[in-house]
Amino acid sequence: MKAESGSRDLRAGILTADLSPVLIRLLAQSRVDFVVLDAEQTGILPRDCADVVQRLLYSSVHVAVRVPDLDERTLVEFANTGAHELVLPRVRSPHEVEDAHRATRYPPSGRRSKQVSYASSLGTDYSLVPRLSVLFETVEAIDNVAEFAASKFVEGMWVGPNDLAMDLEAHGRGGRENLEAAIDRTVAVMAEAGHSIGLPASSVDGLQDAFARGADRCAVYWERQLGALVGQVGGAAAYFQSSREEIAS
Repeated sequence: MKAESGSRDLRAGILTADLSPVLIRLLAQSRVDFVVLDAEQTGILPRDCADVVQRLLYSSVHVAVRVPDLDERTLVEFANTGAHELVLPRVRSPHEVEDAHRATRYPPSGRRSKQVSYASSLGTDYSLVPRLSVLFETVEAIDNVAEFAASKFVEGMWVGPNDLAMDLEAHGRGGRENLEAAIDRTVAVMAEAGHSIGLPASSVDGLQDAFARGADRCAVYWERQLGALVGQVGGAAAYFQSSREEIAS
């Protein structure tokens, strides 16, 4: 799904830990712009992500990965999958993004070895490197958002509202109002600096609100959307059963 708003393209995709062949095939045949593979706390491994990248190689679907941590080995392993973007979790300082940049770039820009991998087209092209986006989900990150916005190593942002809400609570700044204010300020500062803004949505119905809030990318929580659909199917069966019984009586 792609639409224009001013000079920006609005892009919609899904965030998921579902790597089933059926879903990946549907993505390849769809107009979905991107998929974010959630490898944080889900057990998804680099080889799993590499398989998805290869299955979507000749589609228009951009593959991003929310990596498990900021360890250099982790970053290199996921970069070697050929993913277009790495979403960096639990970031607190722009220096961490700079370190991630060095780890995922080849010399002279970084220190990544020139390995034969899917990312290098099996050793034939070392020009492709993943975009690095910050997942704003810590108090330190939102408090230092101006520094992130000014960093040349930051190439976009996402918001993790659930983890951010918990971190705000842990710092004595809990509550819906504080969460929404923190998100709005982060989006405004990053957008002013020209960064791509990514926001999640619990369902397709939430896309419009996310775009209205300033996002140019919105990821629908796939498992939630699917769960809601399954619930609707079950509810429909119960409704028609009830209606039939009423008519019969």
